[in-house]
Amino acid sequence: MTQSYSGMRKGISLVEMMIAVILFGVISVVGFKYYKSFYNTNLAAKKARVAALMDQATQLGSAYDIYVAQFGTAPTAITDLTANNAMILTSVPTPITEIGAAGWALDTATDYTGAVAPGTIATDIAFTYTIDNPGAGKADNEEYCALFNNMIDTSLSVNVADATTFGTDTAQYAALGNAYCSGTVANTLTIVVLKQVN
Repeated sequence: MTQSYSGMRKGISLVEMMIAVILFGVISVVGFKYYKSFYNTNLAAKKARVAALMDQATQLGSAYDIYVAQFGTAPTAITDLTANNAMILTSVPTPITEIGAAGWALDTATDYTGAVAPGTIATDIAFTYTIDNPGAGKADNEEYCALFNNMIDTSLSVNVADATTFGTDTAQYAALGNAYCSGTVANTLTIVVLKQVN
């Protein structure tokens, strides 16, 4: 004698589960295709590089402050922060080659703020990072400069073209403060992080 079936069955069949997996797969592929179409992965990668560069600038700034507290005077070169008598940094931050191959430098010979009175030799102290030009007809260097300035002031646009200029050091300092990217001639863009205004 057979037992009659009554009520709902428990669980799902293998065929139903396979159909569900296939449907989720199709939906995922279609969604990923449209996600890739609208998400600017190139710009996101550049933002990550600029964020890493800003992190390096923060580390250098902290090392500078420790050096001044320890020795009572400002360092004269970036390698002073890694010298045997200081050992504040284990090494100078590695250059982010997509932005600039030369890396960070400590500049003690430039008036970035326009604060130097005529006839005086006092200059500002700043960490600088020169942005490389990846090639003619590309806006990569200008995008890195615009992204840096945008991280300082989010109202600034990151949409730039090749040969976009970013103003003089004194104008950028007045507009953005102690950290900015400047450059009036294409392919000579520099990120400046001021540590001391003289």
